Amino acid sequence: MKKRSKIVALLLAAVMLASLVAGCGSNNSNKDASNGPSSDTADAGGKKTVKIYVDGNRAKDVNFLNVVDGFKKDTGINVEFNVIPGDGVDIYKKIDIDMGAKDSSTDIILLGTPILLDKYIKSGSLLPLNELIQEDNYDAKGKFGKYLQEVDGNVYSLPFGAGNWAVYFNKKIFDDANVPYPSGAWTWDQYIETAKKLTDKSKGIYGSYMLDYDCYMYFTARQKNVPGHKADGTSNYDDPAFKEALQFFGDLGNVHKVQPSWMEFKTKKLAWDGFMSGKYGMHVIGTWYTNMFLDKENYPRDWNFGIVELPTPEDGAGNNNLGVISSLGINANTKQPKEAFEFVKYFAENNYKFTGDQPARVDLTDKDINDMFQTLVDRLDGEVSVDDLNKAIYQNDLGFADEKIVGPASAEYSNIILQESELYLIGQKSLDDTVKSIKERADQAIKSEQ
Repeated sequence: MKKRSKIVALLLAAVMLASLVAGCGSNNSNKDASNGPSSDTADAGGKKTVKIYVDGNRAKDVNFLNVVDGFKKDTGINVEFNVIPGDGVDIYKKIDIDMGAKDSSTDIILLGTPILLDKYIKSGSLLPLNELIQEDNYDAKGKFGKYLQEVDGNVYSLPFGAGNWAVYFNKKIFDDANVPYPSGAWTWDQYIETAKKLTDKSKGIYGSYMLDYDCYMYFTARQKNVPGHKADGTSNYDDPAFKEALQFFGDLGNVHKVQPSWMEFKTKKLAWDGFMSGKYGMHVIGTWYTNMFLDKENYPRDWNFGIVELPTPEDGAGNNNLGVISSLGINANTKQPKEAFEFVKYFAENNYKFTGDQPARVDLTDKDINDMFQTLVDRLDGEVSVDDLNKAIYQNDLGFADEKIVGPASAEYSNIILQESELYLIGQKSLDDTVKSIKERADQAIKSEQ
């Protein structure tokens, strides 16, 4: 038995992906990268060109390419991709190397989570934007309000998305199982019961699908707005809510068996976009995922999707939705800050028009929001309604909490959560020992950072 356990542990270690900071906000489609922006640094007319880091999947993302093309047409500035092969994790390894070498060849960095923003601010890799904002007389606070993140009075990025979480569901699977579509407020108990009715192993169908991002390990704790740090800056992972959250996530696959277990997810190398295969009834994910349904070229479907608000804990202690602020920053070593700032502004202001992601703008009117949803509904050929989107994302009684644990040693903290949680999820460590280890290791990481 011990020998088998060691083999299992080694197998999982071999396939574990370092997805601590990459997920929960990236859209990755599969269009041929040759259709992307030109790789020339300037055209025959001597146009300015800015360069941006993108992972191999984003370089093929139809919606992302549309934003870039819009920028090129509106400004006359070319865009070149520094494509890093991989799924959104390896790109930041490459950026780390470039930033350490003070490389100036790539101007713009996509920051999918606040953890990444915090990391690159601390390393001195991002250019403070205050001077550019002032020179341009740009009303950043008026446009982005609470989503504009400042550190010691400095702005290092502009936010392009403030996506909430929701539950996407496959209407065909619901119809085949004669299960009513979910609507309005509901609880996680109701989610589990619904997922059980949808699960049909004989057809290879699971009722639920979740990914291997760190935030899945603790999202019900964040719904209760339980902080990841105590007032003194140490880890708060000994709060019972984190233990309950990890057990809840593990039970979905190991006990209720309504979704792939962690072991199955890892050993079968299930995809981040697996819901698009049509084999899962419901998917809990950020609303950036709407992009996938817009891309009917790379994700052809014979089924329609629906969307409903995130369930809440049964004890009534937490009724928050989760979300993440995604932003763009400029390489501190850039040789063309003004042109790079033009791209950052354009992308932050207009990304939602092309991709279906939720905007981080606070200057939009109710009509703007309604028009945004109507445009999205039109592009989706009416699969969902404006009312569906409004109720799932905006017009409900849910509050808001950041999906990520941001603060001292946030990147290392996130990695520790994934490493230790995996041992619990595959049965190699008890729940109590797992939570204890996360707390102790996080405290040490926080202490080392001081």
